[in-house]
Amino acid sequence: MSSSGKRKLIPMNIEEAALLLSHVTQPRIPFLLALLFLIAYWVSCFSNLLLLALALWTTIQYQSYQRKLLEEDLNKKWRRIMLNSSPVTPLEHCEWLNKFLTQVWPNYFNPKLSRRLSAIVEKRLKLRKPSLIEKVDLREFSLGSCPPSLGLQGVRWSTSGDQRILNMGFDWDTSDMSILMLAKLAKPLMGTTRIMINSLHIKGDLLITPILDGKALLYSFSSKPEVRIGIAFGSGGTEVPGVSSWLEKLFTDTLLKTMVEPRRRCFSLPAVNLRKRVVGGIIYVTVISANKLSRSCFKGSPSLRQQNGCLEEKLDDKDLQTFVEVEAEELTRRTGVSRGSTPTWDATFNMVLHDSTGIVRFNLYECLPSSVKYDYLASCEIKMRHVEDDSTIMWATGPNSGVIATHTKDCGDEIEMTVPFEGASSGELKVRIVVKEWQFADGSHSLNSLSTSSQPPLSESSNLQSKTGRKLRITVVEAKDLATKDKFGKVDTYVKLQYEKDTASSSQKGWIELVVIEARDLIAADLRGTSDPYVRVDYGNLKKRTKVIPKTLNPQWNQTLDFLDDGSLLVLRVKDHNALLPTSSIGECVVEYQRLPPNQMVDKWIPLQGVKSGEIHIQITRNVPEMKMRQVVDSEPSLSTLHQIPTQMKEMMMKFRSLIDDGNVEGLSRILSELETLEDTQEGYIAQLETQQMMLLSKIKELGQQIINSSPSLQN
Repeated sequence: MSSSGKRKLIPMNIEEAALLLSHVTQPRIPFLLALLFLIAYWVSCFSNLLLLALALWTTIQYQSYQRKLLEEDLNKKWRRIMLNSSPVTPLEHCEWLNKFLTQVWPNYFNPKLSRRLSAIVEKRLKLRKPSLIEKVDLREFSLGSCPPSLGLQGVRWSTSGDQRILNMGFDWDTSDMSILMLAKLAKPLMGTTRIMINSLHIKGDLLITPILDGKALLYSFSSKPEVRIGIAFGSGGTEVPGVSSWLEKLFTDTLLKTMVEPRRRCFSLPAVNLRKRVVGGIIYVTVISANKLSRSCFKGSPSLRQQNGCLEEKLDDKDLQTFVEVEAEELTRRTGVSRGSTPTWDATFNMVLHDSTGIVRFNLYECLPSSVKYDYLASCEIKMRHVEDDSTIMWATGPNSGVIATHTKDCGDEIEMTVPFEGASSGELKVRIVVKEWQFADGSHSLNSLSTSSQPPLSESSNLQSKTGRKLRITVVEAKDLATKDKFGKVDTYVKLQYEKDTASSSQKGWIELVVIEARDLIAADLRGTSDPYVRVDYGNLKKRTKVIPKTLNPQWNQTLDFLDDGSLLVLRVKDHNALLPTSSIGECVVEYQRLPPNQMVDKWIPLQGVKSGEIHIQITRNVPEMKMRQVVDSEPSLSTLHQIPTQMKEMMMKFRSLIDDGNVEGLSRILSELETLEDTQEGYIAQLETQQMMLLSKIKELGQQIINSSPSLQN
């Protein structure tokens, strides 16, 4: 072989040699190095040999660097795969989390959680009290500046079904908190005492579950946490025995009902925060159907029943007769009865929420054959909360204690969920929920895409105004150029604050025009399965009422009532009229009118509180005069009408005596109802005249002050 043939085997330049070496695997490198050095010895000079050696060394170092990068990348991918696929990850310490929590706790978590927990505790205090305490008021609630410790023993991820769960310890031992309650004592103690919670210890295992692709977190204790509370009584106050154990049980039960598995709370992570505080909402709940119902799957529902000392034969599931009771706060609604293991109801109800969160609970009952009694079978619940970007999150406990969660961006969107019954081996409920609107503290409400023609009319908050009243905060800063009163040229000053309704200016707001149209699905107050309903309207000290509609559960009144707009609470009380016995309540509601647009009529169906069913249909207008003040509602005929009332009462008493002689019971009932109406009307006119008198005296006082201010001689 000639020398020219040998030169053709050599790369054209050093860059090509480096490129060639970069594609050669590591085991061949020593052999190739020897071969290339041998070739270079024959065909190259010494200087080219040095350059070639430098290129080879650079190529080797670069290849080693690339291998390290590839190894690190593969390790990261492997750790990520293990994290996502391994049932349990190793414990990881998180001191950084507690350091971070210490920094953000005082100004963020403490005020936010204090407001939230105070509302929950205040509600629980009203429901459960020891026998020695008649009433408890929560006066102060602050969790203090000491945050809980999380994951002191480390944190780890686990898997349950398709859910990833973060497990960490929760240890909170603080004496920096300040919770103050004022208790009114019952007999034989009497008096009042201040109860202060000055220390709290809560220890348990916390579970955190990301849902909806990281849009929110569900958190709960895996089991009942350990709770200890330290209390003290105010100076001079009576020490009440058993208060510490009562408060510990109250806190423990509150945790059990709200955030111990499978009860979970939600923390949302919105991308946008509109910074609006929600005070309530209106939802439509439709109970569609149930599936896989069986007597054997429910605890406490034996397939064998005992009657007259003997056992009946096993009842077939196809004869199962069930209904569902829907419960949201104090409002309950009930479906009709449906038969079989796959019953269908398709019943829609208007429900009201009084907070940014709500729980809708569904209780399943069985109607017993040949009996007026019914048995409780099981229940399930759906929780929901308003998110700061004006969307809504709903979640429930799924099969095998899993999580069912959904998210809707707009009010008016239909959310359909199938939720298993708790504690049952089988059985699930299919429901549909529509959030009609969320109501904000500034009087506005969320936009919705709901077509009014496809859903029932607007429901109204039954007690929204009374439970979400606003607070007025006044800060007295300083005073200047005060007149001296003593010989030393000084003055001992104080400020007296007085808050009351401005009756002189309230008349400028106008008047409320209320049309009581009808009601439907009222409960039966009489043994014959009907009622004699009428509506009593309470507006501050004023009381007005409609006529009585006998023997109906769907009355129609079509009566118009007017009230001077002074900001009072407007309450509708539906009652059953009884000629001999006291009237009985068949539901009530509060009409929120302060946020209504002026001079525009609003049509509403309002669910009644305190009863199983019933809604009332009204039209309400907040009339506001544009140019001049309306003096008083129907002020001109009020005096003449008031003078006519005694004459009308005398005529009715004469009719009353004649009806007694005739034994006409229905006529007596009607006359009594008319007398009560006249009495309420008389009280209303008297209160109206008292309002006019107050307005007149206020105006006289105002004019007198103007005269004094305008006359220097009177001022001296």
